[in-house]
Amino acid sequence: MEVRIEVLDSPTEKDQSVLDSRFSEYLRIQYPNLTPESEDRMFMLVAHDDIGEYVGAIKFNCYWDGLEIDTFWVKQSHRGRKIGSMLLERAEKIGVENGAMIAFLKTFDAKNFYEQHGYEIYGVLEGRPVGTSLYHLKKRLVKSA
Repeated sequence: MEVRIEVLDSPTEKDQSVLDSRFSEYLRIQYPNLTPESEDRMFMLVAHDDIGEYVGAIKFNCYWDGLEIDTFWVKQSHRGRKIGSMLLERAEKIGVENGAMIAFLKTFDAKNFYEQHGYEIYGVLEGRPVGTSLYHLKKRLVKSA
């Protein structure tokens, strides 16, 4: 049997759907007790100033007993005012309320901020992006019994 590999530089929704469904099927077979992806919970917290402008936001996903921080931003003029800390702490609380036992993320420029909030490095990818390092961090949200 010959296999042909095709490059899809702009995969269609159908292409992506086929891959996603085949991977989900594999996971269901290999890990029958794993929570299905359909139960993933996406959240976003937004901080506004007194005129309603965004000054910070965090987007995160709760799944498989974890909280994955996806995108986190605080307006430059509002940094140092604990807005980021408030957003992160609230996200962690929501994560715990949704069954998360651990939080995790990747960053190349905010490692110190996360370490100040109890996160620890579990992996580093040097030169990603070029001239920096991509840090993978985690924090135990619920202590094991």
